[in-house]
Amino acid sequence: MITTPRFNYIITIHNKEFLIEKVLTSILMCCRNNSHIYPVLDGCTDKTEAIVDTLIEKFANVPITKVHTPDVHEIMSINAGLCAANQDNNGYNIILQDDVILADFMLEEKVTKLYEWVGSNLGFVSFRLGANFAKNAATSETGFFTDYVENAYGHGIPAKVLLPGHFAYRTVPIKSPVCIPSALIRSVGMLEERLAPYMYDDLEYAIRCIKAGFMNGVFAIRFYSDIKWGTTRAKPDIQMGTIAKRNLEKIREWHSDEIKKICEVSQNQEIVQIPHMVSEVENKLALDTWEKNHQELERFSNTLGRRMIRMIKSIVKR
Repeated sequence: MITTPRFNYIITIHNKEFLIEKVLTSILMCCRNNSHIYPVLDGCTDKTEAIVDTLIEKFANVPITKVHTPDVHEIMSINAGLCAANQDNNGYNIILQDDVILADFMLEEKVTKLYEWVGSNLGFVSFRLGANFAKNAATSETGFFTDYVENAYGHGIPAKVLLPGHFAYRTVPIKSPVCIPSALIRSVGMLEERLAPYMYDDLEYAIRCIKAGFMNGVFAIRFYSDIKWGTTRAKPDIQMGTIAKRNLEKIREWHSDEIKKICEVSQNQEIVQIPHMVSEVENKLALDTWEKNHQELERFSNTLGRRMIRMIKSIVKR
């Protein structure tokens, strides 16, 4: 008997009352018979929870289970959602932040087809961005990533553009949104909380996935995430650079041998089109969106986002 995969949608939320109804409504449009939504209310002090409660009453046919965390930020709030969700049997965890609006209402069918088409060793997948390790990633002080690829619906950073329905093999998927199969949770575990509150948890998780025999990558689906919506992008934490350096040092300490092994072989740069998934019309829309987002990124870099954009571009160039 073939059973429909379970889809858990885990959304980490911190004071997004102006956007959260659109975010959750877009997820509800993706839901099918075996879907469950887990909004993680991470120290919210605005009207976010009241909006979630209204949606719970309005969409009673889709189970929505609130998860509360005391402003613990990204890594621990994601893990709280993963713990609350059912990780038994065949299923997928779609993890997104509170500034992502899903717009591909065939998402569940496409994700299921992707994992069937690539095979059971497909592990951690980003819907936005990914990269490979630079050859000297284990030791270099100036470079860590190369071979960047970004979904055409991303922010338009300097990277190879990935069209909808295409999958790019990459060592490190970079969130959000991302997909982590339940089988991966059972095999590899959850995000590394010693890296809390945030930064490079996706990198550390990707290394563990590869060590366990899985492949990672980027799969382009349609979504929207205006650069102005992200709190980190609009108001970057002054500690971000310090946290990033600390976490990279920890990851190198824990996984230096595995990073060296990955860098010693030729990392897969292949991009493949999953058959019969998207039309040329959708590809054109994606390219038009990329161009618009690229221009918006440039405008944003000239205003309040200068520091953040310089950081993004410096990382991409490495």
